[in-house]
Amino acid sequence: MFFIRFFRILFVASSIVLLCTKGSLSQEQEPPASDKTAGVAWRLGFWELIHQTFSSDEDHPFYQMTGTSRFKGGQGFFGFTFLDPGSNGIIPTIQNKNDDGHQSKDRTLTKLFSYIPFLNGLPPFSLEYILPTELNVGVSLCFNHTNIWLDDQTSRAATSGADPTYATPLLRMASHLYMFSASLHPFGVPAPDDIDIFLGFGFSRVESTIRYGIRANPAIEDYAPVTKTEVSGSTGTMPFRRMGIASGGDSFGFMLEFVPG
Repeated sequence: MFFIRFFRILFVASSIVLLCTKGSLSQEQEPPASDKTAGVAWRLGFWELIHQTFSSDEDHPFYQMTGTSRFKGGQGFFGFTFLDPGSNGIIPTIQNKNDDGHQSKDRTLTKLFSYIPFLNGLPPFSLEYILPTELNVGVSLCFNHTNIWLDDQTSRAATSGADPTYATPLLRMASHLYMFSASLHPFGVPAPDDIDIFLGFGFSRVESTIRYGIRANPAIEDYAPVTKTEVSGSTGTMPFRRMGIASGGDSFGFMLEFVPG
C-alpha cells in the first residue's frame, strides 16, 4: 500500500509531564521488598514538533505513487501538529485534512476520534508507563498518536526547478499513526533532574487518506479543462523502532525522540 514507504524517520520533540507514583504501604514497618510499585512512573507528552525524512531520494510517497521527478528527493513534513503559531490553529494537520474533505474516507480509529468536540480529531500525544526491574533497568509500554499532512505544493524536490502549479499532479495526503511500543531504559526508571535514554520497538496502525487528481491546464489539450480529484483511504500495520533521550523536573521536561520505520 502507498503508505508503506511513507513512514521512514520521524524526529519528535516533545514537552513532557512526569507523574511518578510510589506505592503506599499499609504499615511503615513492612520491609521495602513488599513495595512492588515503588519507582513506577507515568510520562505524558503534550506537545509535538514533527520532522519527517526519507532514507533515499526515491522514498517520498508521492514519488512512489507517481514516479514523477517532481517528488524525487522531495521534502517530507516539518511543523507543529498540535498548535501552529503561524496560523493560530489547533491541531492544524487535522484541520487541513478536514478542510480538504477527507472525512468520508477516514478509517475506523480516525473516524471514531473525529467526534471529539471542538477538535474533530485526536490531538497528538504520548502516554508511557515505566516500571523498574530487578536488574535496575526500566521497562515501559507506550502509546503514541501523531498525524502528518503532505501537500504536493509543499513536498516537492528542491532540485527540480520551477514548475507551474497546473503541471503538478494534485496530491494531498493525511496519515494518522497509532503507535504501540515497548522500550528499555538502561539507567532505570527516569527520576527528576536526571537523564533518561530509551530504546524500543513497536507496531503502528497507519490510517491514511489521499486526495489525488489533475489540475486544469489550458495549454495542454489532453489535460482536463477543470481540476478533477478523487479521495480514497487505506489502513495498515507496520513495525518501527524507537530511541531517544529525555530529561525533566518534578512536573515538566523535554524529550527528543527518533522513530525509524
